[in-house]
Amino acid sequence: MVIATSLKAANCAQNLGKATEFILHNSFYIAKQKLELSRKAYKKLIKEWRWEKEDKKYLKVAKTFKKFSPSDLAEIEPSTLFLLSNQSKKYAPVIEQLLDMVSITQEKVRELIKKQRKPKPIRVEKPSIWKMARDGRRYCQVPPIHDQAAGVALQRMMDEEGKSAQQIIAEALELRQAMKEGRLNINVESQNQATEDIEVTTSEVVERDEFLDNSSQQVVYEDVFHDEPSFEIDNSEAKEDYAVFSDNIIFNPTTNQETVESLSNELFSIVENINSFSRNPGQEIKQLVLKIISLCNEQPVSEQWNVLAEITRRDNEALEVVVKCSGKEGSEWFLNLPQLLADAALDNPEELEWVGKRLRSQAMLLISTR
Repeated sequence: MVIATSLKAANCAQNLGKATEFILHNSFYIAKQKLELSRKAYKKLIKEWRWEKEDKKYLKVAKTFKKFSPSDLAEIEPSTLFLLSNQSKKYAPVIEQLLDMVSITQEKVRELIKKQRKPKPIRVEKPSIWKMARDGRRYCQVPPIHDQAAGVALQRMMDEEGKSAQQIIAEALELRQAMKEGRLNINVESQNQATEDIEVTTSEVVERDEFLDNSSQQVVYEDVFHDEPSFEIDNSEAKEDYAVFSDNIIFNPTTNQETVESLSNELFSIVENINSFSRNPGQEIKQLVLKIISLCNEQPVSEQWNVLAEITRRDNEALEVVVKCSGKEGSEWFLNLPQLLADAALDNPEELEWVGKRLRSQAMLLISTR
């Protein structure tokens, strides 16, 4: 479709300039009528023009450019004129600069507007779990948790306790908050006698991997209950930033500090060099682990975790080796491990920080049920 027009392209800017002048002339006229006429007479005039509120934008133009003559702004196209008047506060510096110009052109005004506009600050939105329901109420939605151990633990608690995932997570949050606030740092004179009397049959199969946090190493373990297991632990990225809290440990008088240090040195010698073994190292490690478990079992229940923590130097990788190599002989001790940690964490919540996720979760669950 072709639209015929008598206007020449070269005259477009000039014609729009005339339109700007007409707009300014009429804006000043409307402003003068509003000033001179009574309110009733002014409203009558607006109705005669069949307007309702259309006069307001022209009154803004008159107010914004009252210090200019229509010919001063003849080269500004109409939409720019209305832009400046509709946002007169924002572009007040632009209008002030126009007063100092001898010749005002569309190009100059456009550049001044660009300079006045400030880039919007980039807002980095923090991750949020809050969603809005259809009824307007808020609810929180936890994103997917890509943690197999956490998922298994949560499902097991749901099945065993008959609680929803939301209830269990809420309880875990309350417990974590209590630990951060130091409200778990209390003295409790109690021992779980039922835990001490656990009977483990030789037919039981214990999944030790559930208590370990394997995020920093890969473990391949075959037949943990055989006499000569073959395994490989990749600890090339193992950290040595463990902390030793020996001042907080109270040893039984029968415990020999030299024995603890000797077992610890042997354990870390194996941990540091476990990738260099060319043949089955199973028996050597297993015998060492049995010595460690035996020494722990010789202590009062309240001190067993502290002795284990001293031997492993509170290093999760070393604890992992002890747990994996405990075998049938250490099954009872292994099952009691979460309870030992829970008892120790009541006085020293820091004990929960260096162990694996699964063991930590089990211990925190035991604490929450007290």
